[in-house]
Amino acid sequence: MGDPGSHYNLADLGRSAGSLIPWLLNLAVWTLFVVPAHAGLLDIFASPPKGNLIIVGGGDTPSEVQARFVTLSGGPGKARIAILPMASTKFDEEVNEVMEDFRRLGAETQILNLSYADAQNETIAKQLGKFDAYWFSGGDQSRLSSVLVGTAALDTIVRRHQEGAMIGGTSAGASVMSSVMLTGRWRSPNNEEEAEQLNIAKGMKEVAKGFGIMKGAIIDQHFMKRARYNRLLSAVLDHPQLIGVGIDEETALLVRSDGVWEVLGKYYVKVFDARRAHIIDDDGPLAKASDIRLHVLPAGSEFNAKSRKVKLPGG
Repeated sequence: MGDPGSHYNLADLGRSAGSLIPWLLNLAVWTLFVVPAHAGLLDIFASPPKGNLIIVGGGDTPSEVQARFVTLSGGPGKARIAILPMASTKFDEEVNEVMEDFRRLGAETQILNLSYADAQNETIAKQLGKFDAYWFSGGDQSRLSSVLVGTAALDTIVRRHQEGAMIGGTSAGASVMSSVMLTGRWRSPNNEEEAEQLNIAKGMKEVAKGFGIMKGAIIDQHFMKRARYNRLLSAVLDHPQLIGVGIDEETALLVRSDGVWEVLGKYYVKVFDARRAHIIDDDGPLAKASDIRLHVLPAGSEFNAKSRKVKLPGG
């Protein structure tokens, strides 16, 4: 007959399995939809890097920004900088000029134009680990992310940043630094009414996976010159857990290792903070939100993303 304790009632088993099904479905929904939508929340738990980050809004990078980059990379005679130009399809004048500018400031520089296969190569990734700093030039951020995201090369760069290495980039090389990256493309409108609301509309801005180096933010560049307020605001309303950062040309944001953001250069960084905003998420095509904070930060300003405190020059 066997041990009576080893016998199971099939009806009880069915009821137990049935109670698990809703729980498993909820877990699947959370994993597939909620976690990706709130990816920025996971950044809260990441340990802060020891290295600094400088992102430039495009245009000419001011000489004082380049000098700060070299200083934070180890200083003249010591800094070893890798320049990564993969956002562009060709070597242009910008890349060569940046290389010469850094050399005049006393840094040792090397251009590394990697393919996806190169970025997956462990030997090349190991060589990348020998640099003190990494600079990403402009072009198309989607091209840059397609080469490096998910590769051994990017893993090395992120590890070196955690250890204290400097990272910088301009234009596309700035946008790619966040976890959720603006691609610059709009999705097709669903109807004529929605097409009329392309300036600020829900879900209209296409995003992709970026490097994840700048935590808790989504970045746009050429901000004032190309009037990109509406596209960044749309993205922030879609991802209110992320701080929108709009950087003007010839202007840079230094994300310091102590967590403070410092504005460098000639013009402004605009910060859109919807983390405490009231946002209505319904089926209508129009975005609906209130209590979004906007900070207009000229050079010399500081912003603490955790405490939400702003320090203005002369203030």
